[in-house]
Amino acid sequence: MTRAHRSTILTLLLGTAMILSACDTGLPVRVEDPGAAQPVPPTAALDVAAMNAIPVSATSGPPNALPGQCYTQVTRPARYETTTRQVQATPATEEIEVIPATYRTETAPVVVEEAYSRLEVIPARYETVMDTVIVEPAREETRTIPAEYRTVADQVPTRPAYRDWVASDRIYPTGAQALGGTVIGNRTLASGATETLVEFPPEFRTVERRELVTPARTETVTIPAVTRQVPRRVIAEPSRTVEVVVPAVTRNVEREVVATAERVIRREVPATFRTVEEPVEVVPAQEVWADVVCDTAYNRTFVSAVQRALSARGFYNGPIDGLRGPGTEAAIQRYQLELGYDTSALTMDAVRALDLTI
Repeated sequence: MTRAHRSTILTLLLGTAMILSACDTGLPVRVEDPGAAQPVPPTAALDVAAMNAIPVSATSGPPNALPGQCYTQVTRPARYETTTRQVQATPATEEIEVIPATYRTETAPVVVEEAYSRLEVIPARYETVMDTVIVEPAREETRTIPAEYRTVADQVPTRPAYRDWVASDRIYPTGAQALGGTVIGNRTLASGATETLVEFPPEFRTVERRELVTPARTETVTIPAVTRQVPRRVIAEPSRTVEVVVPAVTRNVEREVVATAERVIRREVPATFRTVEEPVEVVPAQEVWADVVCDTAYNRTFVSAVQRALSARGFYNGPIDGLRGPGTEAAIQRYQLELGYDTSALTMDAVRALDLTI
């Protein structure tokens, strides 16, 4: 329990004592450990004389403190944002590059014999074509197509259905299929033997017969003509006379010529920059009063629930034993840093965030 805790509780108890004193009511029994964080019941009060003997700091608690609630002064860490800015890494410069001249070997033709023309006869060009010759002309022919039959199987009754009493070894239910037929009834003879009335189904045999599918008919068929291909040569292109130009006869002479002249290239090399990240404080650190869980609420059931909730969120990896040890308090402090509280005292904001009830 911090000194701020004690100051808050003592202030609240002092106010309650003064109210009860004004009402001429008796004071309740004083708690054994006044430094422990405990809720203040509406009827609870401490001995005023004993409280006057306890030094109280100037900052005794939040101005809007409520009876029955516990408070502690915690640090809200400063909040930073990362800003970026461009810093020149290298200044702008200029590069000068001298590209020397290049040369190439050039081949120049020299005429050895002048060009001339002459007449040339191109002979005719022939090609072979195929002619169709009729060997046998088309004709019509009458054909007789025989009738078509199929075999059909018919079921012919050989014995109709009948009923008869059949000796049996037991009583069969009516309608059951037994003894080769359907049971109609049962009877017991004077000798004690049992007979069952059975209805036997009719019997059939299969008789095959031929059935006409398509009757015989005649049809006239046209038989196409018989032909053959006979090759024949024809003129594809007639002969002609053309003038042929005989080109001049030359020989190549090699010489070296300038391909590209020498030149100077100036290049501007721009400056380079790098990005620098700097943290900037957006909200400074500050001391605030937080509504926390009173020490009297830390029973083993509640501490176990806190340990399970922190374990499920990856902040606590110790045993679920219900003991508020250093490992549990360190896990509470790590979790509450995300809520903006740098303290191991469990705040009511953390209780609500962990879905816990007190």
